[in-house]
Amino acid sequence: CEHRWNSYRGSHCRSITLHRGTSGLGFSIVGGFGSPHGDLPIYVKTIFPKGAAVEDGTLKCGDQILAVNGISMEGVSHTEAVDILKRSRGHIVLTVLSQMGLQEQP
Repeated sequence: CEHRWNSYRGSHCRSITLHRGTSGLGFSIVGGFGSPHGDLPIYVKTIFPKGAAVEDGTLKCGDQILAVNGISMEGVSHTEAVDILKRSRGHIVLTVLSQMGLQEQP
């Protein structure tokens, strides 16, 4: 779904390639199947001041993570999502759905 606009939902699906260095990926996630708030998709919660996400600059808070290196994040628990991200090494390709108009975290 790389670089396509979905005008109905007001969202943009794209692929982001991050390189995990010594500072890690540099973001936290929220959501997941069976979360206290219900079954939710996996979203980027925070972009940290250090790490691959801030260095690349394209991942935003609120982006929905659809896949990591081709592994679907649909229906996974929060713990499973964290494990998938932690096991990923080197270049990590994230397939994300971004809402139009989302602003960068200050």
